[in-house]
Amino acid sequence: MTDQSNETKTGRATIVLAILSAAMFIYVIDTTIMNVSISALVEDLDTTVGAVQTAITLYTLTMAAFMLTGGKLGDIWGSKRAFRIGLVIYGIGTMITALAPSIGFIILGWSVLEGLGSALIVPAINTLVRANFKGTKRASAYGTLFGVAAAGAAFGPLVGGWLTTNLSWRYAFAAEAVIVVIVLLTSGLIVDAPKVIPKPRLDVVGVVLSATGLAMFVYGVLQTTTRGWNDPLVIALILGGLAVIGAFVWWIRRQDAAGRPVLVHPTIFKHRSISAGLPILSTQTFAQAGLLFLIPVFTQSVLGFDAFETGLTLLPLSIGVLATSTLTPPLGRRFYPKYIIQLGLVLLFIGGYVLAKSLATATEGWDMAPGLFIAGIAIGIIAGQLPNLILSGVDQDEASEASGLQGTAQNLGMALGTAVIGTVILSVALTSIGNQVEDSSTVPDDVKDEIAMVVERPFETADAALLGESIAELPADQQAELEEIYDTGTLHGFQGAILAGGIVALLGALLAFRLPKKKLASEPTTEKRIEEVVRNTTLPGLQLEMSDLEGTPEL
Repeated sequence: MTDQSNETKTGRATIVLAILSAAMFIYVIDTTIMNVSISALVEDLDTTVGAVQTAITLYTLTMAAFMLTGGKLGDIWGSKRAFRIGLVIYGIGTMITALAPSIGFIILGWSVLEGLGSALIVPAINTLVRANFKGTKRASAYGTLFGVAAAGAAFGPLVGGWLTTNLSWRYAFAAEAVIVVIVLLTSGLIVDAPKVIPKPRLDVVGVVLSATGLAMFVYGVLQTTTRGWNDPLVIALILGGLAVIGAFVWWIRRQDAAGRPVLVHPTIFKHRSISAGLPILSTQTFAQAGLLFLIPVFTQSVLGFDAFETGLTLLPLSIGVLATSTLTPPLGRRFYPKYIIQLGLVLLFIGGYVLAKSLATATEGWDMAPGLFIAGIAIGIIAGQLPNLILSGVDQDEASEASGLQGTAQNLGMALGTAVIGTVILSVALTSIGNQVEDSSTVPDDVKDEIAMVVERPFETADAALLGESIAELPADQQAELEEIYDTGTLHGFQGAILAGGIVALLGALLAFRLPKKKLASEPTTEKRIEEVVRNTTLPGLQLEMSDLEGTPEL
């Protein structure tokens, strides 16, 4: 009877782990699908690269704005209920995305609803693993989640690219909806986490202020693509966003001093690992998100790659990240992590430089592999140290809040990276194209403005073949010069964007001087080793709390 009971428990545990892994998988691959499908989205929805850039930026911004709130709601509602509500929101969002007739529906379904759903799902997954497994089984569960997330991050671009190229990007999001339904139907097998006592209350004003401030600031940066930095609306959004963020800081201090519910306790920033580490984390994810956006745009708008070829191009970056993020964490017990982090950030700049140089002669994906691989190694080195350093510097009762702040900083960096890098690509490229057409002695003066728009259009729509079709009736000498202008302008745009990301990485290296000079804990147990590997990756949603492998009932 005991053996049969154990077999039942083991079978149930396997199903629960499969349910949680499926939820993690669709979350991780979601962004990669959108990135490699840029040209297909532009063509199918009759939109522009800038509009897709907006959707990607708003997706990560939504998660940055509501990740802390999602964790708090899990404590208030119960993790299992928050998980299910998040799945419903996510499922509705992914169906809207799959059926979207325009980019506006992509923003509603993917950027907003899927982003909100993820903000509930991801914190709940971590809590539910702690509630359903204990000891080595919990360590094994987290290891499985890491493997699933790693596979999604590495092969998501390939899977999404293959579906987009051979079927449609819509099938990828429809498949996510099917998985969501299956997870929902089987979620009753999951054991809920113990109730938080006393039951916390949500700081609604704090939520509104933080979300509004971040949204205004990032959206203002995003608008520079079309309006420029001197536009009154852009200035108003950026300054207004900073003002609202300032009001948020004032509010949480006031609430904390009065002993009332607060979204995040301001005292947590007294830890140098938090106050110095979070900005550095944002610089790393800024550069990382920039690469994940600009490479697909380059391969599709300049080299004419399809989505699957774009996924193959990104593979060296994924391999570099996964290899070093899993192999290098022990280095922090022998050397000071702050110096390892600085090395990684400098190496990220070097990888960007190599990549930028390779773009001038690139004709296929492997031409960019060295720079992407170096950048991936650099990102993995940073990821192998920084998250652990951030969380190891806080007290036990602050671990959950620190983990939420870490997720916020990570997603905010990604949102700003996509917004700024995309803005630099478009503004530098289009300015260069416009200036070259204006200075041309081959193009007649009376049609230069019209010709400039014709040359800019293929870049805005990520369609390398469109230029040749648009200028086919022009004289041969004009065609040749306009093709050269297009190539030169786009090259300047992408190289300028990579340089911008590299500068941000170097800024992070300077900020790292403020990190505490301490080594990480030595001689961890086997369970702690697994926890460290999982927590120290840049795979979304896998920042764990310090107590994740301790106590709680076994399934």
